[in-house]
Amino acid sequence: MKRIIALLLILIPLNLFANNIDYSSFSVATTDDFLATKVNPAAIGFGNAGGLGYLQYFSEEKFLKKHALFINLDKLGYCFENLQDTVNIHTLSNGFNYGIKNMYLGWDYTWKNSKWQDGKWRFSMLIRPWDFFSFGAVGQDITSNKISARIGLALRPISFKNIFWDRLTLTCDMEYEKDKWFKPIVGIETEFVDGIQVGGSFNFDNETYTADISINFSHFKFGTSYSENKNHGLCYVNISKRSFKSFLETKEEDKFYDYRLQGHILDQKPIQKLGPFRIITTKGHTISEILKTIKELKEDAEIKGIVFKSGNIATSIAKYEEIRDALLDFKTTGKKIVYYFENIGNMNYAMAASVGDKIYLNPSGWIGLSGLSISMPYIKELLDTLGIQVINFRSHDYKTAGNILSENEMTESEKKMLIFFLDGIYEEMVSMIARGRGINKERVKGLIDEGPYFIAKDALNAGLIDGIIYEDELEDKIKDEFDNVRIVKKYKKNIFRYDWSDDYKAKIAMIYATGFIHSGKGQPGKSIGSETMAKAIKSARENKSIKGIIFRIDSGGGSALASDIICREISLCKEGKNAKHVVVSMSGVAGSGGYYIACKADKILAEPSTVTGSIGVIGIAFNLEKLYEKIHVNIGLVKKGKHADIGSTSREMTEEEKEMIKNAINNCYWDFVDNVAEGRRMTREEVNVVGKGRIWTGKQAKERGLVDELGGMNKAIDILKNLANIDKDVEVVVYPQAKPSFTISLDSDMSGMKTDALPEEIRNIVEIIKDANFYIDEKILYLMPYKFPEKVK
Repeated sequence: MKRIIALLLILIPLNLFANNIDYSSFSVATTDDFLATKVNPAAIGFGNAGGLGYLQYFSEEKFLKKHALFINLDKLGYCFENLQDTVNIHTLSNGFNYGIKNMYLGWDYTWKNSKWQDGKWRFSMLIRPWDFFSFGAVGQDITSNKISARIGLALRPISFKNIFWDRLTLTCDMEYEKDKWFKPIVGIETEFVDGIQVGGSFNFDNETYTADISINFSHFKFGTSYSENKNHGLCYVNISKRSFKSFLETKEEDKFYDYRLQGHILDQKPIQKLGPFRIITTKGHTISEILKTIKELKEDAEIKGIVFKSGNIATSIAKYEEIRDALLDFKTTGKKIVYYFENIGNMNYAMAASVGDKIYLNPSGWIGLSGLSISMPYIKELLDTLGIQVINFRSHDYKTAGNILSENEMTESEKKMLIFFLDGIYEEMVSMIARGRGINKERVKGLIDEGPYFIAKDALNAGLIDGIIYEDELEDKIKDEFDNVRIVKKYKKNIFRYDWSDDYKAKIAMIYATGFIHSGKGQPGKSIGSETMAKAIKSARENKSIKGIIFRIDSGGGSALASDIICREISLCKEGKNAKHVVVSMSGVAGSGGYYIACKADKILAEPSTVTGSIGVIGIAFNLEKLYEKIHVNIGLVKKGKHADIGSTSREMTEEEKEMIKNAINNCYWDFVDNVAEGRRMTREEVNVVGKGRIWTGKQAKERGLVDELGGMNKAIDILKNLANIDKDVEVVVYPQAKPSFTISLDSDMSGMKTDALPEEIRNIVEIIKDANFYIDEKILYLMPYKFPEKVK
């Protein structure tokens, strides 16, 4: 507020540049179209000014040699005025939001002919705190004793439940020059019929009145302003970037939006710092972008449906469910969804079947519906051959993250756990198909066992699709099915703003925790560093404008120490004068350390197929003594202290040392259990029963008290609003907040070696080695079976 008052004191003494074309009949409080360049530059920042304009002066008898050309971009404006052929006036202007909601600042620079160095500056302001009130101010020479200024107020006095509020506007402007305030200029602006604007103004100082009228047709506007006392006026045409209310109402054709949703779906795009640069990978989509697009399509009255063409996406099963829920919400308005595939994978088909009104397949296409499997590589024999011994310290037999290194094959405990987990995922997949296609579950299971469907006709005969067509036949097919609609690639209609203010929204923080957990600084979208994450949580907690926190987790865990540091910061959110509610939204995976950092939140949400749980601890040690012998490496050692070389790779651990580590693992496990018990209001024994390293689906975890509700990011926001007593829309502020720097967007990542073309089992091993760099110095880990969700296919 102090900043606003200070700016008002500076900008109130303002006036217009001495113009030969008279713009005085246009109020500085309401003129936000193409004329803002000359009337109030700050209004360009409001967003309505973009486009082209031409203005011509005239008298009663003829057109005068006075005209102006306007070329406006989103935030910049340029005006060229020609006066009597010999004088050219150039104006360059800029308007922008000041950083305070509903407040805009602007400037312009005007010069004659080629004498640009002798030009004059103006500075301006526009404040619109409510839809019924607007204040504008424009001034020149504000630091000298030759101050000139114009201020204006505008009111919209009538409102019937927001259906009449913009039809009548009253204005009052005053000018200041040479230490004198002139008498006011009052005006009226109306639009009682769409596209026909009628108004007028009266200048009490020179007792002149002006009549104004304009007619709008979509993006085209024609208007005139005439002063009878002065026997002259001006007329103008405007081609606007935004569409007006139109005098001639035309029925828009119903549209289906061609939504090209393909590739990887992420929670957060990876950001990598390179000196002063921030490298952001643009490849793929974020789940928040997708949810926002689907919501906008739902609210767009002209969009009657969505077409997904060959929309195979790659993501966790939980994100499929989150997108499915958003699409089902889209369909509650009666809108339709159509899929066209050349080929379609397992989970992509399940999602399409769950929401699609029609599914079409290319004549040579296939459906890879064949069920789910989990494939894990075990390399103990390879390591034995190389002379590498792996000691796998684990709190329980179900804690299997290190088994790929220490076992020859899947253990019975591991197999039992994975079968139960896979049953949950499989039932969810079957239910998605059964509900969407209207087939009973047993029949769906039979169809899965008969798959995959390499012949399109077999898929059609099985009732899995609704037709076999080529892509060029799709639009005609949709017109036949859904009453002559048209497929479009753009859906956002750029509408001229008739409201004045943006609603004041409550701010909530969105903190993304994506990747492995480790000590130190993290990489957004790639890894969770305890230092970076703790700082982000603390910053959101201490920010008084933040009313609550959404903690979005997509992590299989990592360092026990780093997890505990982050968990502590979440606990602190419940204390002190800036205490805030924290709601966890689990993404594809939030297990082991990923669950540890979630357990102290007020509420935990997961999708039915989120991979979570894995409450347990592991530690991995290596003995390379035999490898050193094979490659003829001799290790020399001197030490003081019995256990000075504990963990050395040059010798086998003693039984005493192994017991020391086992005790540490056991102690760490019970710390984990106690923190979960405190956060989830469960007993130690209750947590231990569902702990012991076992993984659960989100649905299974809810049944066992580890999760409060099933749902995604949108539902988490609704729950947070309820907890924090927020009764208005929210503005989501992403943490950690990026510091200003140069940003470069790339259509590929910078992660080095590409593994997509490798066989799955080999790819898993390569990625294990790559990702181990995040916690290579950590001794004890809260870590899930490696990259677990990506192994379900």
